[in-house]
Amino acid sequence: MTLFKGIGARIRFLVRHLIGYTTTLMSLLLFSSITFAAEKPYKIGLALWTGYPDNLQGFKDGLAEKGIDPASDVEFVQGAISSNKDTQKQSAESMKAQRIDLVYSLTTPGTVIVKETFPEDMPIVFSIVTYPADSGLIESFEYSGNNLVGTSNYVPLQHYISLITELVPNTKKVAIFHRKGEPNSKIQTTNLIRLLKRKKIEVLDIEATNIDDLVAQATQHANAVDLFITTTDTLLQNGGEEALVDVSLEYKVPILSSNKSGIQKGSTFGPVADLYELGKLSGYRAADILQNGIKPSHLESTLQKQPIFMINKQSASLIGLNVADDGLNRYQWYLNE
Repeated sequence: MTLFKGIGARIRFLVRHLIGYTTTLMSLLLFSSITFAAEKPYKIGLALWTGYPDNLQGFKDGLAEKGIDPASDVEFVQGAISSNKDTQKQSAESMKAQRIDLVYSLTTPGTVIVKETFPEDMPIVFSIVTYPADSGLIESFEYSGNNLVGTSNYVPLQHYISLITELVPNTKKVAIFHRKGEPNSKIQTTNLIRLLKRKKIEVLDIEATNIDDLVAQATQHANAVDLFITTTDTLLQNGGEEALVDVSLEYKVPILSSNKSGIQKGSTFGPVADLYELGKLSGYRAADILQNGIKPSHLESTLQKQPIFMINKQSASLIGLNVADDGLNRYQWYLNE
């Protein structure tokens, strides 16, 4: 009997300590996901590359929806508006000295610079980064593994193939345009080529160094291809696609665009992300970090669930592309002002 009493006492002792250890462990795990919340007014650095005003407005509206008034609760520290990497590096260094609470960073090259410049405990929220994991900015969408979190403008590439099949089914050869040396669009181009070859479509991979180079190569190959395809890189998004539109209309070659702004400026059609909505989703994440002290590694990065299938009505008409109404309102028509 004494033996059983001794065993019972030992079991109760072990259970009490096990409960204590478990409670302590759970507390530590919870605490590890939370840092101390910042105090108002929050100081947010804006590393916007070449601007993207729609995305920035979405970011501010996302903050407002979560209870942070951008006008009274936030001091924005504006970085340089430039696609020059040296300028952006200098801007990031200047911003780092101003004791900000969080950085909002746009584009892949811009966010790479911000990540390399700021210490690892600085929260960085990004947007307009097509391949955040593949480019090495984060480990995965579910878990960044570092101080970054944000939104991607990636559109699943099967949508490109489906639009080619629906709208330009006789396509035999295409030209894909992207900036030379930009990892974002290089990944996109490589993956697109793989899918197009499965459809027996020949591909010209055109790497341009600047807008003049892009126009020259487009003009050179315009008579040899059935379709131009643009990518989500900084050259196309900052004047390159608009310049390509002139070649498209002159040679009657439609453009399958990766950029909403490109279609608004005259590209023919494409499956595109809404940069305003992406900005808003990034704003939600920034609010969680600032108000609740949540670490970026404990938030998930995301992308727009369903792209917009947009067609520029005037450009389609000028090129002679006839699009039948499928009755499902699948396409969003854009009318030039």
